[in-house]
Amino acid sequence: MIVADLLAEDSLQLRLHTPSSSQRLGCRISWCAPTEILDPTPLLSSNVLLLTNGIGLNIEDDRTWDAYVERLARVPVAAIAFGTGTAHRLLPSGLVRAAAAHDVPLLEIPRAVPFLQVHRHVSNVLQAERFAATTRSWEIADRCAHLAASGAALGPILAEVSRAAAGPVAVLDAAGSVIARWPESSKWSRDDLQSAASDELGSSVPLPLGNGDNLHLVVRRTGSDYPLSSLLAPAASIIAMQLKGAVHTTSRKTAQLELLLSQAPDWPGVSLKEFTRTFRSTGLDPEQDTLTVVSALPPGALAETWRIRLILQERFGIVRVIVSSGVLYAFAQRADDGDREGRALARMLLERFRNEIPDRPLVLKSPSGSVDEFRLGLAQASTLVRDTAGPVIAPELSLEALVAATAGQGARVAATKLLAPVIEHDREHSAGLLRTLAIFLASDCQPSRACRALYIHRNTLSYRIRKLQTLLALRLDTLEGQSTALMALRITGHEKTGI
Repeated sequence: MIVADLLAEDSLQLRLHTPSSSQRLGCRISWCAPTEILDPTPLLSSNVLLLTNGIGLNIEDDRTWDAYVERLARVPVAAIAFGTGTAHRLLPSGLVRAAAAHDVPLLEIPRAVPFLQVHRHVSNVLQAERFAATTRSWEIADRCAHLAASGAALGPILAEVSRAAAGPVAVLDAAGSVIARWPESSKWSRDDLQSAASDELGSSVPLPLGNGDNLHLVVRRTGSDYPLSSLLAPAASIIAMQLKGAVHTTSRKTAQLELLLSQAPDWPGVSLKEFTRTFRSTGLDPEQDTLTVVSALPPGALAETWRIRLILQERFGIVRVIVSSGVLYAFAQRADDGDREGRALARMLLERFRNEIPDRPLVLKSPSGSVDEFRLGLAQASTLVRDTAGPVIAPELSLEALVAATAGQGARVAATKLLAPVIEHDREHSAGLLRTLAIFLASDCQPSRACRALYIHRNTLSYRIRKLQTLLALRLDTLEGQSTALMALRITGHEKTGI
């Protein structure tokens, strides 16, 4: 019920005495407050309809009327309904001027209309609206529950809520970051989020997760006949269940996932057979294709963790997620579009991640067909995420991952022996040759780039390269020699030396 509805009700014969805007007359009335005291504001809440006959308000000074209305405007009240004929034959002129000045609608209840009739009418209409809103809220919740029971992801449920609320909806974390939205193309600025949580422009409904996460469902109101917080409360429970289900599905098997991550880089110490047993213990199927996502997260990045979870949950039947040392690892199997080629599926997900978290370092590794390939892809993605600024797809193979996978104990010993003369020379002469080698190779063996990175003259670089070739017994002007030196650096962990 809005203020304009009272003016449209013929039985009440109310008359408006202020030049109120359509926005003010469209204010929704929360309840009716009969009062005859000079300062009722401690007893009032927002958007009440104040009913008074003016008994005890025998005010002659316009400044007192102004102070009276100013206090009511701060609450704010939806309108003042003033009954004439009991204590005041006409509306006090000071009250009319004060109401106009503070933009508070002033309605006159004529002598012929019983004061109680207005109160009863407003109460009956509000009660009927609340009953209708309750009925509709459970209808919305029932449709959302039906979607959830049929296996729908969070998106279709948010779409149903968006239709019911007649506006875009979003799920926010405690920091005010959006973790899910509908429509997916909708944009939520900080001002939008603040407006959506305000009483005037939208609604915010807490999601009862029961696990310490503080999430809210918010609506950007574009038009609704019902109080949104009441309308969406039952549906919010369904959304909370979906989110909780996503957490349970993606976060269980934590101990097994931690073991998987610790075993993955230990190629010499953990055999493929042992690694496969750990892989199976996480709930992943060795016979299924496995998509890998690795993302570097800032501290407290709850929203981004949720986004990645939910995006994968919408597309895959099995999802496992773990965050370790500020890096999120996600593994997904059983894509709902089984006919889509793995690389095409990765490109579709890449587009989604670029829309949702464009500035977050994230690497997608196309679905691997075996545990051995999965292990290689995990090593590749874990390395690549350190050097990327946004979501990317990892190439099918990288030298670093291949070296890590194939370098046994013998290769490690040989690589150490190869670099030993350079390390010994640096120790005796502080020549920085190992750093020069690492930067030269990282600069794609381009002298000009290496000189800029090392802040040395080209002749100095040429001298150092000749010295390195002597110590390594390798030609660094050939692809074979460069590759050998690069693999030795990576096997021994010196590839980032000085960089």
